[in-house]
Amino acid sequence: MHPLNEWIKCCDRLPELFDFVLVFADNKGTGEPKPISIARWEGDKWIFLGTLEEGAWMDIEYSMETEDITHWMKFPSLP
Repeated sequence: MHPLNEWIKCCDRLPELFDFVLVFADNKGTGEPKPISIARWEGDKWIFLGTLEEGAWMDIEYSMETEDITHWMKFPSLP
């Protein structure tokens, strides 16, 4: 499987402490996804750095609860 398709369920495993990863969130359990974000796992919470909206990376303009995060993925290797 290509590395960009390796989403990991948070209930299966969390990233290493302080690793920056891509995260996917479900909007309050509605099934509507929030934008993909860059975040860092700090052991008891996620720290968010930005989101991918409309094809561009932006500063976060909304709050995201830790329980909304359903999946995460490591960044791909550099070319």
